[in-house]
Amino acid sequence: MNLSPNIMSGLQDLNYTELTELQEKALPTILEGKDALIKAEPGKSKNATFVIPALAKIDAKENVVDTTTLVITPNASESQQIDELIWAMGYHAQIECASIDLDGDEEEQKQLLKDAPQVIVGNPGPLLNLLQDLRYVFRNVDYLVIDELDKLISLDLMDRVQNILKRVLSKHQTLIFTSDLTKEVEDFAEKNLEEGEAIGFDPAETQVLNKPPEVPDNLSQGYIYVPNRMKISTFMAHIEESSDDRCVIFTASKRGTDRLYKILRKNNFKATSLHGKLSDKKRAQRLANFTNGDVQFLLVADISAAALNISDVKQIINYDVPGDPDEYRYRTGLVSSGKAARIVSLVSKQDRSDINKLEKELGQVPKEMDLPDKVKQKLKERRQKKKKSKSKSKSKKRRGGNGKKQQQKKKKSNGMELPRPSYDKLSGGKSGKSTKKDKKTGVIEMLKNLFS
Repeated sequence: MNLSPNIMSGLQDLNYTELTELQEKALPTILEGKDALIKAEPGKSKNATFVIPALAKIDAKENVVDTTTLVITPNASESQQIDELIWAMGYHAQIECASIDLDGDEEEQKQLLKDAPQVIVGNPGPLLNLLQDLRYVFRNVDYLVIDELDKLISLDLMDRVQNILKRVLSKHQTLIFTSDLTKEVEDFAEKNLEEGEAIGFDPAETQVLNKPPEVPDNLSQGYIYVPNRMKISTFMAHIEESSDDRCVIFTASKRGTDRLYKILRKNNFKATSLHGKLSDKKRAQRLANFTNGDVQFLLVADISAAALNISDVKQIINYDVPGDPDEYRYRTGLVSSGKAARIVSLVSKQDRSDINKLEKELGQVPKEMDLPDKVKQKLKERRQKKKKSKSKSKSKKRRGGNGKKQQQKKKKSNGMELPRPSYDKLSGGKSGKSTKKDKKTGVIEMLKNLFS
């Protein structure tokens, strides 16, 4: 690290010989003067991550006579620890610091504030009270740290933090540290960081602070209305008609990605896939295979386009239409410039509302594309088959109906009907009349006649 001898001596005094993983990720960005939202757990590693650049910045100046660094932290013990770290690391550079915390004496802290040390570390409550009492504003702060933002939010201290920030009148670099990324943290970071970077977050969270790009006016955007139960057929026919350029395909689920991967490989296309459950090593390897040109198709599920470090892609296919317009914008940002570059969405019946929402939100209407020729042919064959089956069923009904009518007519023309059996008076037979012969039939009658 390119630090001054004074700061290096302070690090040596504290036996700081190696950077932690967090510091390796964050210090280059911070030392360049960029705003950042940094994920970090409480502790010395996190504190040193913002203290070292602050001291380097102060030591590089001449005749600093006012407060140039302000650190806001939620509790007294943390404020005191940061104060001690600054004093020890900045000892050889003669950098002064004051802690305005909940445990301090109010009158002593007022005097410390009036003395305008180069660094002030404070808790929101007591710091705001002193600033209001003294009508104090910061005119030369160029380095602002908001420490443990998630904790400040949970302790309901954000109104006080906002009032303190109103008193920082100078242009400054802003660093925000948090151990958890909540919606409140994200909203605050978006409002208070200027072109900030997100450091230490999972790939799925990296889109925070990255505002979606505007959709280029010259980008070719289209969609294909997919016939019922023909989505895969439409997809395969479309890529067969497309060029051999690299293509990224977004699906709504890992299951959908796995299915398309098998189909592509079965048809001798080179493909690889990315999803949220992959290890960092596998993700990097598969991404490298695509960027190096070893495979033509990259299938993506459960990962935002904002998290993909890809450029110069000729075609993006939305196998499933994204419901979020910002995600659509991120995907257009992956497409290279040129006439052949385009983004195509496959719109099934259930996707109609999503494509309508995109059209409304983007202010640009993607053009409806013709179905691929193969799909048109299959659709034609399907309709013809359906038409034949309908005509067959109609002819059967007609034949069955005419036969019955002919039988009825035949009966009427003969003027007679088949005899119907009568079942009343069963002993009398079909006519129902008993006869003398009938009486002498049967076992009982035979016995009577025998013994009579």
